Amino acid sequence: MSELLPQPAWATAAGQVALPAAAAGAIADRLLIGEMIARYGWAYDERDRAALAACFTPDGVWQGVIMGRDHVDPIHGADAIATWLAGFWPAQTDQRRHLFTNVVSGEPTGGEVVAHAYLLLLSSHDSTTTPVSAGPYRFTMRRTERGLWRIARLEAGFDAPF
Repeated sequence: MSELLPQPAWATAAGQVALPAAAAGAIADRLLIGEMIARYGWAYDERDRAALAACFTPDGVWQGVIMGRDHVDPIHGADAIATWLAGFWPAQTDQRRHLFTNVVSGEPTGGEVVAHAYLLLLSSHDSTTTPVSAGPYRFTMRRTERGLWRIARLEAGFDAPF
């Protein structure tokens, strides 16, 4: 009998998820962190490469893992990340929707904070919408000199390959 995947709680076992302690933190920071996470999804789905790059710090990193087993090597730099992600668009003839929910974040320290969110990735094609994958995303957010938050590191986790 083959092993059923994904294993429950694979993300915690793989180090993808380490929920921060609940923190009172500033409401404005929490809203701006959630806003940037949402902007990442909007920028990808609307194929706005410039907006996608703007979600990241200049030295930002994007990496991924599927079910805690298959790793996507890190991509370094906001422009390189946006270019790499945009490289999927020609093959994706469907309308993708990245829905982020259950956003939690810790207390900012040293201008950075870790936030977690669930992704539900949907695909609409031929008048039908279907789920593609879901999974935990881990964001290391960094405050910019203007007081806004940008993604310094995104660790995308997927519960199923696609």
